[in-house]
Amino acid sequence: MNQQYEFRKNCEHRGLHPFNRRTHHPSTKTNRPRSCSAILRDADGRSPLAGRNDLPLLGKYIIVTAPRQYSQKLVAKLTNAGARPLVVPAVQITELPPEDLTQMRSIISDFVAQRTSVTHIAFTSRNGIFAFLDQLCVLFGGEAPGCEWLRLSGIRLCALGADGDVLTERGLTVHVSPPEASTLGLVRELAARGEASGAKVLCPVPLVTGGLVEPPVVPRFLQALQDAGAEPLRLHAYLTTLGCSPEEVSLERRALQEGLVAAVAFSSTAEAQGLLQVMGGAAAFADIVTRHKVLLAAHGPYTAEGVRTVTGGLAVGTVSRRFSTFDGLVTALEEHFAEAAVKAAGRKEANASASMAMAADAAGGTLSAGVATAAASAP
Repeated sequence: MNQQYEFRKNCEHRGLHPFNRRTHHPSTKTNRPRSCSAILRDADGRSPLAGRNDLPLLGKYIIVTAPRQYSQKLVAKLTNAGARPLVVPAVQITELPPEDLTQMRSIISDFVAQRTSVTHIAFTSRNGIFAFLDQLCVLFGGEAPGCEWLRLSGIRLCALGADGDVLTERGLTVHVSPPEASTLGLVRELAARGEASGAKVLCPVPLVTGGLVEPPVVPRFLQALQDAGAEPLRLHAYLTTLGCSPEEVSLERRALQEGLVAAVAFSSTAEAQGLLQVMGGAAAFADIVTRHKVLLAAHGPYTAEGVRTVTGGLAVGTVSRRFSTFDGLVTALEEHFAEAAVKAAGRKEANASASMAMAADAAGGTLSAGVATAAASAP
């Protein structure tokens, strides 16, 4: 008994809980319900031996609207969660057209030659990082010299959440990464560090064309920097356009129309714009979503706000609270459907109880009537 007590205290002192499977493993990231007794978890915090009771998304068709650069990660996580993702790339991310690319190179050349002063580069997406680094490395004739110049330049690099991995994988330091992985979170972090006032911040952002309207997130970000005392320098770094045609996603559209889709997962406001265009417009989409009770899910509160605006006020049923990676979005979806399953089971049990009570009442009434009849006919 004493040995067991000492073992428990030693584990608790080290932050381990050997008699509580849910808290023992440090990689467990969520509070999603589990019945599987396995302790080991994969990179998503999930047991490879998880069964139906551990997978609230099992068999559910979920439309993923992210461009290919992002959708592959979300699709992999949803698949691991048991879902059946349907990819509808509502937007596509590509290199700038020649004239805009020339302008981008000119701006980069200016601050490399110190004709333009820059204290910070605020990356708000992985695409912005790739696009900027690509053109910087073209200017220097290769990735190694381009990244080396940036590393020694003294310019402070800012990135959101896991986007910073693109920089660190190339030996670059992420100097500012806000706790809240959002553009406004970045502004607040710069201000809190005393780095906003007087800063000259280069902001690689998308050029939005092809029937899409620039979402408010970019101008709001630039304005917030200015309000914090910084001088934002807008740099169009890549192109965002409509990602597919209605014909290319006819099967996915039919699945949505026929009520086979459980949820639509958005990771940006632009994706909501693009999806409406390939799904027949806002009115048609709203009719389908309302009629079939399709869940709209958003990666973060700013995306949720944008989706509501673009769709004309449709309810966004679940929003990821952690949006530095797609883990937060998958967790939000799992929690939503797990809660829905519990409520459905409760309703089923209540209906069964009500039916039994009605049957008992009916049986009691029949019995009472029989007794009364027998009494009346007694001699």
